[in-house]
Amino acid sequence: MWDVGFSPDPEQTFLIVPDGTNQQVYVLERKSLEVVGTFGGAGHWAGQFYGAHNLAVDSKGNLYITETYEGKRVQKFTLMAPTAR
Repeated sequence: MWDVGFSPDPEQTFLIVPDGTNQQVYVLERKSLEVVGTFGGAGHWAGQFYGAHNLAVDSKGNLYITETYEGKRVQKFTLMAPTAR
C-alpha cells in the first residue's frame, strides 16, 4: 500500500488503496475493512497500471491515480456506487 484515499460522500464510506506491487486498486468498506471491489491490472493501457502510486479524490467523485517507474502518468476514474451482491 502506497497511499490511501476516502470516498467523497459525507460519511467517507470507502477507502481507496492503490497497490503498486500488484498493479491494482482496492476499494474497502471503511468500517469493516472488507474489500468490496478492485480494478486495474498490470499494463500500459487505460485502466491498467505500471507502478500505481499516489491518488487523490475530488468532491465530485473523480479519482486520480499516478504511476511511477515507466508509467509516469495520471489516470482519471469516476467513483460509482457499488452494485448489489
